Amino acid sequence: LANVSTHGFKRDFLALRQRDPEVLRQGGIAAETQRHLLAIGGAVEGDRTHSIFGQGAMQPTGTETDLALNGTGFFKLQAPDGKIYYSRHGAFQRDAQNFMTGVNGFRLLSNDGEPLQAEGQTYVFDEQGRLIVDGDPAGQVAVVDLENVGDLHKIGENLFELFEGQPREIPSLAQIRPGFLEASSVRAVQEMSSMIEAHRAYEANARFIRI
Repeated sequence: LANVSTHGFKRDFLALRQRDPEVLRQGGIAAETQRHLLAIGGAVEGDRTHSIFGQGAMQPTGTETDLALNGTGFFKLQAPDGKIYYSRHGAFQRDAQNFMTGVNGFRLLSNDGEPLQAEGQTYVFDEQGRLIVDGDPAGQVAVVDLENVGDLHKIGENLFELFEGQPREIPSLAQIRPGFLEASSVRAVQEMSSMIEAHRAYEANARFIRI
């Protein structure tokens, strides 16, 4: 709910898994007792948080350096240490060295793998995702998709990185919308309803334990 107004934000869900009773984890239990304990179960525990990459609404901003992606895909941003991150947040601006950067200051990459630079008086993005500087093309923004978005995990500031290994990038078919930003995929009413359901389930389990 805290990110319902954060552009490009993707909602998360926590995957759960069956948990063995604690006494079974400690070992030394007779086979017949183990059978009964397994029948009772040990409730559930959190496994891993996953992001849901649903499409957010297009919100017009009137700012020609804002970009929204309509479809699956990500912008590529480079941190000062050279590491590559992926993002759906398309609010870009020019820094003191004339590089186009995201809201976190990381540099926006072009499709040739180099940071996009706007050395001129005027700079905008066109509908093909090209950076136009003083009326001339200065590079094409990189928009890529991944074979398995499940390989990504959220690290904060609307950035994603891979769990391990090299990115398996594939061409993105997303439409680039200059002058727009993608709204958060969080739906406040839906999240409030889910919170109420979770609270009721917690109360039911707490009553079961007391019994």
